Amino acid sequence: MWFIGIVCIFFMAAGPIAQAEQYPDKPITLLTVFPPGGGSDVSHRTIEKYTKGIFDKPLVIVYKAGAGGELGWTELVGSKPDGYIIGGVDIPHIILQPMVREKGQTGFKTEELLPICGLVIDPDLIIVHKDSKWKNLKEFMDDSRANPGQITAGTVGKFTGDHMFLMRFEFATGLKFTQVPYSGGGKAIPALMGKQVDCYFASANSYLRMEDVRALGVATEQRYELAPDVPTLKEQGVDVISIKRRGLAAPLNTPKDRIKYLENAIKKINDIPEYQVDVKKVGLTPHFMSSDEFGKYIENETKNARETLTKFGFFK
Repeated sequence: MWFIGIVCIFFMAAGPIAQAEQYPDKPITLLTVFPPGGGSDVSHRTIEKYTKGIFDKPLVIVYKAGAGGELGWTELVGSKPDGYIIGGVDIPHIILQPMVREKGQTGFKTEELLPICGLVIDPDLIIVHKDSKWKNLKEFMDDSRANPGQITAGTVGKFTGDHMFLMRFEFATGLKFTQVPYSGGGKAIPALMGKQVDCYFASANSYLRMEDVRALGVATEQRYELAPDVPTLKEQGVDVISIKRRGLAAPLNTPKDRIKYLENAIKKINDIPEYQVDVKKVGLTPHFMSSDEFGKYIENETKNARETLTKFGFFK
């Protein structure tokens, strides 16, 4: 009997430990760092739609918007690395912001974000209101050349992918615009629709979800599958390529097995044909990358971003 008693005591003690190691045993928070209505939001909402039966617990979307995503990413890296809080990340946003931050200012570092997976690609393009006097890119550029700095260009924030696209376009053409940064696509889209800005250096998903607008050019090598009628910038004489990638990340030191769980779960969702159709419906192209692949991509893009910003005069 004493042996049975010891065994019972052992399992009673081991029970809570085993339960504590079970993951997940409560809902997982997905931090969305841009306001509702933008590309990050629609991407995350599409994932949420397919989590039932794949995630063992609910995925709960929470918003923390501001400063082009910097407020949310700073909160994410400061969160407990237990796999119960993850966040959407945009490339090149998470690279540019720490790179250009003034010395002494607080904020997240790129290397503090542990990649889970890549989700989608989202090319950049130039959008104007349908009532705009510019019917094509040439008219837009000619007017800008005649009136340097007079055309206002909306973006989703300073040192975001939109801002980098704007800078690349300015560098390639010699033109100059006045940037009007917003906290996300959910704010920039109404600004263009309300004619508060003259144009919007934007993601394709914004354009594809908008009405009463015209795209002057898309920054891809070939015409974009989801907007085949929009000419590329290259075919109009402007050699600029600008494509965002959106993915997921966790705080540094999140256990590897929990990162793997999340990576595998998202991969299963990505492989559902209906999910891929829904992603395209919101103007995004599904493009899954593993944790390792996404990490290597971020590392490579960090090198490219530093070279580009040096060329633009940000670094000596």
